[in-house]
Amino acid sequence: MLDCTGPFARDADERRLAQVFGAANVERADIPVGEGNTEPGTAIFARDPAKRIDILWHDSYARPNVVIIRNGSAWPVAVTGLDKPVANGATLAEIEAMNGKAFTLTGFGWDLGGYTNGWDGGRLDKPVGGCNLSMRFDPPSDAPGDALDKVNGDVEFSSTDSAMRQVKPVVIEIELGWPQ
Repeated sequence: MLDCTGPFARDADERRLAQVFGAANVERADIPVGEGNTEPGTAIFARDPAKRIDILWHDSYARPNVVIIRNGSAWPVAVTGLDKPVANGATLAEIEAMNGKAFTLTGFGWDLGGYTNGWDGGRLDKPVGGCNLSMRFDPPSDAPGDALDKVNGDVEFSSTDSAMRQVKPVVIEIELGWPQ
């Protein structure tokens, strides 16, 4: 289980990752950041999609900026006060129940589509260790087209929006972030 302590604490560095995950499992890599762009960072278990974790740094391979658990990676994330961790594949309804209230996310169909824009004071506001938690949702391939059309684009939606509920998106990415 991952959280914002130990190898992903505010003061962590690449050397600490190698100590925890084994030096052979930690390598420098070009990390995808959207629109076909990459940034230099670190990949843990780069060749195993079920275990891969990507890290972008504030400084030269020190002080994590964002830890990314992409679709296919099975790492769950611990959240303070919750018995169950957050994981890829969770439904919108499951995440809303874990949060204890509605939250906002961006519409689909563009590079920054499906990202949460905060937890509106819910339980997901603080993962273990105090960093920021963000998730990206994506609609399933069989989502109703009429509902999907209503939740596409560079617009914010509530998790309670009726079209968003009909689309039934699932978590495809989890990010743990440390602001400067």
